[in-house]
Amino acid sequence: MTLDEVIGHMRGQHADHPRLGTALSLMRSTSVGARRLVDPFEEVIRPRSFGERMRRYLEAATDLGAQAAEQALSRADTHLLEVDSLILVSCTGYSLPGLDAHIANRLGMRRDASRLAFAQVGCAGGAYALARAHDLSLARPGSVTLVVAVELCSLSYQPQDSSIASFVSTALFGDAAAACVVRDDRPGLRIDHCYEDLAPGTLGHISYGVDELGFHFDTNPRISRVVAESMPALAKWLRNTADLFPPQPDFLLSHTGGPRIMHEVSKGLDIPADMFARSEKSLTERGNTASVVVLDVLEQTFAEPPSDGDRGLMIAFGPGVTTAALTGTWTGS
Repeated sequence: MTLDEVIGHMRGQHADHPRLGTALSLMRSTSVGARRLVDPFEEVIRPRSFGERMRRYLEAATDLGAQAAEQALSRADTHLLEVDSLILVSCTGYSLPGLDAHIANRLGMRRDASRLAFAQVGCAGGAYALARAHDLSLARPGSVTLVVAVELCSLSYQPQDSSIASFVSTALFGDAAAACVVRDDRPGLRIDHCYEDLAPGTLGHISYGVDELGFHFDTNPRISRVVAESMPALAKWLRNTADLFPPQPDFLLSHTGGPRIMHEVSKGLDIPADMFARSEKSLTERGNTASVVVLDVLEQTFAEPPSDGDRGLMIAFGPGVTTAALTGTWTGS
């Protein structure tokens, strides 16, 4: 669905909104061209109860997560029975048993495979999951971890919500699923160091409100300032611990967040703007797909791989406000 189609719907849905012009202008500023929806648009805009939304989430997220996992295993030449651990990230739905158990059953994973599921790390989820996979690889050398990210943002659309945050999130977020295999005997991105930062006093900057109809996503415009204020500590860690700066990384896997977020990362870490091209492509073609974004950028990087030995940076932001980053070396064989 194109951004123009979304704007047309919101213009008609909230024709009497006192700040309609401002809201539509903010929608256009997201830089999103189009995004995918798990359901037809007519179904997305139909009022649905929380229970109906969550039943659809479990059904579709299990299907898409399993499909992504099977494709990742095939591309990594990895048999399902080799997988020792499953890490699942998704912040757009809830179920008990969790989505991790449903996907493990759908795939037919070993019953003794360990599972980690993260539902509250939001857009930082992709980088967060890879950091936890790295922890597992250090604890259990030679082990194989399957990472799956599923986000069905459209299931949270609230037709009657006229807040400015609703306008922006309706323009920005898309549905997607992705997966990857983490093991130490395949080419690709070798994870070297991991970083995490929780900015104090920012719990309300990225959040869900929950009522009888479901989730209402809210983001504070000051989030870009929090990102900017978080960059000096990250830059120091990159210099002193990861030994990455200076010079600049050879490749970048950045969460999109939006144009302003990418600008603050570029400015704060002195990374050239053109290194965000893959992130911008993901945002334009798919919207902000939350935890899936960095895996989409990683897939683009596999398609046009760096040189053997090149060093890169992955970075993403989520609720808290959390900064999750990792550095890695590209291995060609």
